[in-house]
Amino acid sequence: MPRHFDLLDSFAKRQNDNDVRLILGIGLCAGTALFATVCSAAPSQQSSADTTYSNYAFASELGSGVYQINGSTIQVYQLTPSHRLRYAERPGKQPGLKLIFPVTVGFFDFQTQDLTHLQLPKNIGALSFEPGAELDYWITEDWHVYPYVKAGASFASSSQVNAFIYGFGTRSDVRFSVFDGADLWRAELTYAGVHYTNYSASSTPSSTPSSTVSPPISPNDSFTRLRNGVEFAHWVGGPIHDRHFELGVYGIGDVYLNAPQGPASGISARTLQFEFGLMFGMDPMYQLWGMPLPRLGVGYLDAGVLSGWRLVIGNPF
Repeated sequence: MPRHFDLLDSFAKRQNDNDVRLILGIGLCAGTALFATVCSAAPSQQSSADTTYSNYAFASELGSGVYQINGSTIQVYQLTPSHRLRYAERPGKQPGLKLIFPVTVGFFDFQTQDLTHLQLPKNIGALSFEPGAELDYWITEDWHVYPYVKAGASFASSSQVNAFIYGFGTRSDVRFSVFDGADLWRAELTYAGVHYTNYSASSTPSSTPSSTVSPPISPNDSFTRLRNGVEFAHWVGGPIHDRHFELGVYGIGDVYLNAPQGPASGISARTLQFEFGLMFGMDPMYQLWGMPLPRLGVGYLDAGVLSGWRLVIGNPF
């Protein structure tokens, strides 16, 4: 029994206004994902301030994972606690509402295996808290649209890249099924901005490979991103104690209408960026202290000088 509506049957049998609205909604929200990395990034012939990134003002927009970029290892971990004030009762009625409290922590040039030697990171590359609010418009049975707004601050070991951060946008989630899978199409239009609190016009980005901080080249920075991501997830093999191993294949496409300009941003300046990879998990997922453990995956990001591998922790987009 499919867990979501069957996409092939939907196009073959349902020709009504809801189908048209669904297709238009997907087309209007475009998108995609996190510029990433984790095993070994191919060396780039391009010389740019991008190659000296060490503090990421937009780390909250990257997504959880371990990245390997031009020889530098970056770990980004996100927690997204929330408090729901109102549920969306049914399609077409009053939207749901919840408060969101995303927290992001980033470590740079720190290896996970260091933990086995009781070596903890000496510096936090980025710590951000960006609370906000999100609406939940239940359009059809398998389609939700989430407008959101958030604002907060990002802190780092160097005060040069401390900043106020903010963002708003709209996310569209469509769940469907191809060959009895549990699949997701996510489209998102995002605007994110940053204002560096300790900006100095005399600061210039460091080009020294050993430098630990790349100061911003402007007091303000922002980007607009159109993202589309799709994941096809299917059970593999038989049940294991009422659980199934789940394998997912995903792809992400990002269009940056205006890319960040400073080396402290952490996002490639290339307009078109793509990511493809695999996700591994259990359905239902194992839990620890009542909370589901994150899925793991591996993907490759094609983003110019910031191309590389990414170890995905949680969801790919």
